[in-house]
Amino acid sequence: MEIKKEVTAYKRALNNSSDVVVKEIITEGGNFALLYVDGMVQIAEIDLGVVRPIVESKGNFPKTFEGVSSVITTVETLTAERVRKNAVEKLAEGDTILICEGASEYYVISARGYAKRTVAEPPTSAVIKGPREGFIEDLKTNMVLLRRRFSSGKIVFKSLKVGRYTNTKVQIVYLKGIVNMEIVKDIEKKLSKIDVDGVVDGSTVVAFLEKRHYSVFKQIGSTEKPDVVAGALLNGRVAIMVDGSPMVFTTPFVIMDDYFDAEDYFRRPIRASLVRFMRLFAVMAAVYLPSIFVALQTHQYQILPIKLLITIINSINGIPFTPIIEMLLALVLFEVLGDASVRMPRYLGMAISVVGGIIFGETAVKAGVLSSLTVLIVAVSSIGLYAMPDEVGVFSVVRIALVVVSGALGIYGIIIVSIAMLAYMTSLENYGVPYFAPFAPLLPPDLKNSVVICSATDAFMRPSYMNLKNKTRLKLK
Repeated sequence: MEIKKEVTAYKRALNNSSDVVVKEIITEGGNFALLYVDGMVQIAEIDLGVVRPIVESKGNFPKTFEGVSSVITTVETLTAERVRKNAVEKLAEGDTILICEGASEYYVISARGYAKRTVAEPPTSAVIKGPREGFIEDLKTNMVLLRRRFSSGKIVFKSLKVGRYTNTKVQIVYLKGIVNMEIVKDIEKKLSKIDVDGVVDGSTVVAFLEKRHYSVFKQIGSTEKPDVVAGALLNGRVAIMVDGSPMVFTTPFVIMDDYFDAEDYFRRPIRASLVRFMRLFAVMAAVYLPSIFVALQTHQYQILPIKLLITIINSINGIPFTPIIEMLLALVLFEVLGDASVRMPRYLGMAISVVGGIIFGETAVKAGVLSSLTVLIVAVSSIGLYAMPDEVGVFSVVRIALVVVSGALGIYGIIIVSIAMLAYMTSLENYGVPYFAPFAPLLPPDLKNSVVICSATDAFMRPSYMNLKNKTRLKLK
């Protein structure tokens, strides 16, 4: 092959992009060309492991894979590619292409070295006890973090590429001998059918894996912690890793997965069970407290004790809004305040979230726009939502919907919506696994590790709702 002709073809394939670097090497034994994308390779490794050996040998070696590999021995990997299109894809992904004059194939050198974030504790899953490693945006690093936890060789990675322009790498991960292979085949089939312009984050892939795209409830689990993903794999779940995303997604997903916390297993069972009960109480109060308060103010005020009723009347005296409008106004303002504090610069956001919340509540009460009880209830509700941080978005929508219904129908409306919501949740399933398991359908063997956590010595079986062939987790000798 001719060097100039091949270099021109490669540049044309990459639309003459300015970040494609071409380094020509002229020797007695022939001419060579190195092509790589600027900023995506380790220049020192290319110079020492490729350029210097070729120059020192003066190019006097057979222009075959055996001849090239006998000279270039210090690089990470060296492979041969006969099809230019495939070599161009490798070049775009960060590999280096070596073109030898007179050779019949292209040589792909792996010496990637682009900037990436270091492995650290993820900001969304901070723990007091337990592993502090978190996934990052580099797929290879994430795969290593996961494989380190399975030295038996039973972990399987299946690679796919999604996106016509981005060509994003996606890995399907599971444990052979535990997982239900029908689920793996179904996920692989769905991912292979995705024909989209590009994938810039894992959320795009998740949208194609969900059964009900417009449901308010999430149907795919997500986490930034390798130990959580490892636990999910041991329970027979499948993980989906997307290059460029620090989130790893797991399925089949049940709502109790977000109720559990990785730190629960580093506490004593009694303490962990107590924390889980408090977590459940906090979530229920966060979702229902605002709507119950509106219902009691508007319709069922006779239920309240007389002293509490007098307190409420005194607090809402002079408020120009109806109870439902007042509550919705407070909820919306707190949502906007929280969203603004996240999107603004870190230190300014902290000031807005703390000082802004205090000033907002106090000023609104003094101005007679909101009652003190409304501000207190919304504040307690907003704090309680974060007992299950991965469900904050879902519960925020449900909370507002319950407030609207309670203002129109009172307690009866809350009961009707709750029953309808439970009926809907029990109808959901993910790859044959009930969304509300182990409560609907009721599975007594799985209840001992749901709200109440059991000791690791008593967890003999994997969740029965997963429908696994290998159900035994623990065997006592």
